[in-house]
Amino acid sequence: MTKYDNLYWLDNLPTGWAQLYRDLLEDLAADGISVRVAEAKEKFGSLRIYLQPGTPEAKAYIAAAELRSKATCQHCGDAGELLVRDHLYATLCPVHGQGFSKPSGEPVVSLNIRFLDLSGEGEV
Repeated sequence: MTKYDNLYWLDNLPTGWAQLYRDLLEDLAADGISVRVAEAKEKFGSLRIYLQPGTPEAKAYIAAAELRSKATCQHCGDAGELLVRDHLYATLCPVHGQGFSKPSGEPVVSLNIRFLDLSGEGEV
């Protein structure tokens, strides 16, 4: 794998976080940590990066990048904060955050899990 393989994910990231992602990859490479990014995306207003396979020595670097994304406008890269509008969470600067407001708390994720009876008799 070349260092450019992980750059594929830049197309899936908000423009304002492109440099944050590049800096992460450069920091990992500078410290001799080789990774394969399985997915990089925005989720609930912060950066999410998943590696395949998991690389324990990269965990602190990824956590730091994800934390920085929570203070970086995902549109322009300026200082931002987590905002919400119509249940859409985004980290935005004052310019791009027009029409958004501060959330009352962290985003809440709820799951509804159903198991299927593979014998053909329906849900369990």
